[in-house]
Amino acid sequence: MMKKTAYIISHSHWDREWFLPLETLRYRLVTLLDETANLLENKDGFDYFHLDGQTIMLEDYLSVKPGERERMERLVRDGKLRVGPWYMLQDAFLTSSEANVRNLLYGMQDAQAFGAVERIGYFPDTFGIYGQAPQLVKQAGMDSVIFGRGVKPTGFNNQVFEGGYTSPFSEMYWEAPDGTRVLGVLLANWYSNGNEIPVERAAAKAFWDRKLSDVNAYASTGALLFLNGCDHQPVQVDLPEALDVARELYPDIDFKHSNFTEYVSELRKLLPSDDLQVIEGELTNQRTDGWSTLVNTASSRMYLKQANQRVQQLLEKLVEPIAVMATQVGKTVYPEEYLKFAWKLLMENQIHDSITGCSVDAVHREMETRFMKAEQAARAILDDKVTGIVRQMDTIAKFDGGAESIPIVVFHTSGYAATRVVTMDVELERTYFAEMPFEEIPAYLNGLPSVRLEIRDENGNLVDVDVTELGMQFDYELPDRAFRKPYFARRYQVSFVAEDLPRLGFATYFAVPVAGEIEVVSVENDANRLENQFLEVAIAENGSYSVSCKESGQIFSGLGTYVDQGDIGNEYMFKETGDKKRISTENLVAELTVLESSKVRKIVEIRHRMMLPESADTEAFVDEKARVVWHPERVSPRSKQSREFVVRTRLTLDYGSKALKVDVRMDNQVADHRLRAIFPTGTACATHFADSVFEIVERPNRVSEEWQNPSNDQRQQAFVALAGLMVVNRGLPEYEVSVDGSEIRLTLLRANSEMGDWGNFPAPEAQSFGEQVAEFYVMPYVEETLRMEAAKRAYEYQMEPFAVQADGQHDGELSSHMEFAMWKDAPGLIFSSWKRAASRDAEILRFYSVSERMQELVLLSDMRKTTILEEASPDEELATNWQIAPSEIITWRKEDEK
Repeated sequence: MMKKTAYIISHSHWDREWFLPLETLRYRLVTLLDETANLLENKDGFDYFHLDGQTIMLEDYLSVKPGERERMERLVRDGKLRVGPWYMLQDAFLTSSEANVRNLLYGMQDAQAFGAVERIGYFPDTFGIYGQAPQLVKQAGMDSVIFGRGVKPTGFNNQVFEGGYTSPFSEMYWEAPDGTRVLGVLLANWYSNGNEIPVERAAAKAFWDRKLSDVNAYASTGALLFLNGCDHQPVQVDLPEALDVARELYPDIDFKHSNFTEYVSELRKLLPSDDLQVIEGELTNQRTDGWSTLVNTASSRMYLKQANQRVQQLLEKLVEPIAVMATQVGKTVYPEEYLKFAWKLLMENQIHDSITGCSVDAVHREMETRFMKAEQAARAILDDKVTGIVRQMDTIAKFDGGAESIPIVVFHTSGYAATRVVTMDVELERTYFAEMPFEEIPAYLNGLPSVRLEIRDENGNLVDVDVTELGMQFDYELPDRAFRKPYFARRYQVSFVAEDLPRLGFATYFAVPVAGEIEVVSVENDANRLENQFLEVAIAENGSYSVSCKESGQIFSGLGTYVDQGDIGNEYMFKETGDKKRISTENLVAELTVLESSKVRKIVEIRHRMMLPESADTEAFVDEKARVVWHPERVSPRSKQSREFVVRTRLTLDYGSKALKVDVRMDNQVADHRLRAIFPTGTACATHFADSVFEIVERPNRVSEEWQNPSNDQRQQAFVALAGLMVVNRGLPEYEVSVDGSEIRLTLLRANSEMGDWGNFPAPEAQSFGEQVAEFYVMPYVEETLRMEAAKRAYEYQMEPFAVQADGQHDGELSSHMEFAMWKDAPGLIFSSWKRAASRDAEILRFYSVSERMQELVLLSDMRKTTILEEASPDEELATNWQIAPSEIITWRKEDEK
């Protein structure tokens, strides 16, 4: 019989911030790494320490002890300190496709800078993992993953094999939608199954008898994995002595202090490959009772998810593409270092206990500041690159009467041509403090003749516009080579229709001042109806609405009813109150007001006045929390005291839009509840579709026979769709589809009061009191076009065009209208990223396929295929015509000309 080997891997799972804030845990981290370094250098038999798969731990340590970098580098180079491949341990579903790539790219860069990368896909505590993870890690040069959730192990002797998402062993193969397959090792006994190994013989015997039995229950080979550590676990300083005792007690087992690379290498030699289960697609604990999926972290502190979505989109779909444009048209340097800085600021908030909103209040207050800093950094880059481009443009109006017009440059970078309504401020009569005493400027500006504004395209054609005068306002310039220049100006807000915007590029429009007062647009008083060339919307007495698609004839009725439930769960999991008391707007009479009606758009506000229980029953719920009652077993009812809860919904239908925009505002003064918007589909079906990381995933509405949780909430990125109805969200990642497919339920707000998990951790700010906002779109689509065209419109609605007022008319080398897209449009292929390589020596273009068939993409110049690591691949051929397999993530490099 072959001797078994117990591989002991020392580690500490490092939640950077969680039940304690960052700086409290950083103090413990510094102590941990000091002690670990001393052991690695001086203790015989203590050979390795796994740094939890994330390089941010080294950054945090060196922020306190920068003089220790050389020591850390030496330990990494010597293979003792095992680092990477991630920058941080993210929440996989609540971060975008590109954010997951940046996490891996920057993590591997940083690990390599220290000396070596631990090339193991490490997901120890991820709250579910997207289905494309095998393809992602394989492209990064890894063929194995270690993970802690998502698959139910059945045990070696289990005679009844349950099928998908179960495995008889802790070892299995995991396959992505494109067929990429990696070896997966499930931490079936968790990442602490070798924690605190006793040295005393009797205790060690009891410990190892239990632990060996637990691991043998699921191991397919004699390679047994034990993780010596847990959350924020101090390093076990007497581990070599403990292993010596284990060797004496079990001479037939080889106990090795090891690392993941060695373990996986030896495991592969022993695998019974014919007997291993193949697990396919995303891992979300599908075959469980549904009470511990942690899925409702998708709705905890929704304001964090919205900020994350905003900054992600800003970086990947606006700042990076425009920065590439700036390098193409000028001599500017691509700001790789500053972009990495901004991305890392954002990624500090994307850690699995941070973006999930499942930490104590102090953690999430700090996150709000980080989001602001990341956005400020991104916008500083954006403003600089946009200014550099606009200064090189020909902004001279070529039409009659355009001499006094003001150039407006609209940047559009979604990757898809579109017609959009652009809203921005335009300044007239800018008067600097240097031109006259500043106290005289207001009277001077107010005394000038009134003007109104027209908007014309570059050919002089009038464009539909709505103008609002904002009055005289203060602002300032910061010149490149001079002191700041304060001024006053007359400011107007304009909303105009920009047709056929480029996929990646810019177009120029002109604001033309015309003598006379601004025309007062007569507001259409019909508050029950909105209509454009594609959609017709009718609002019912109760505030629900129907959407009719003129192209397809589809009609969806009864949309937008709100349903409120009590919530006695925690930041991790929703649990409805024991009384199941729900309040709906279905039988209310809504107040309707027309806010705007013009050729550009129509906006109608719907106001609901709901009477909601002010909280859960205080006495009962406080008692359950104090006793740390597990959330499925809680039964507290809702309070008998009610409070008015006003929901203001703005429906906006823009010219040229194929989706109805919905903006919901709530002044939340109610505790312990969840508010959802309901969208009947008018049909029944067994599955639905949702946008996920690098894929559109089809999910069953009913999960498994083991499921006991009354809710089956899911996570999305941009949209959820079924039966011709798509709900496109902006930072609202939680939804549920009814078992029969007849309803989509979108979570707008979830208010709770405790962190949950392993103790009583109050988190009163998770109630999200105050003004809360939710924004989404309702869009009919023809089912056959979901993967071909409809999804692209959904991605288009994730962002707004970016418009700036040029600094006057001037000649320039750049055309007033430019398209930078380097490809011919292709159905079924989704634009993901256009940036420069981290090495700055090439442009990077990335697409992924959501088609179920092979697709062709034609590039406009020769490029080489590479991976998500963006490295040069001289062995790859240069080509323009590319065949892209179903679900493939494909990245190209365009080398700079020498």
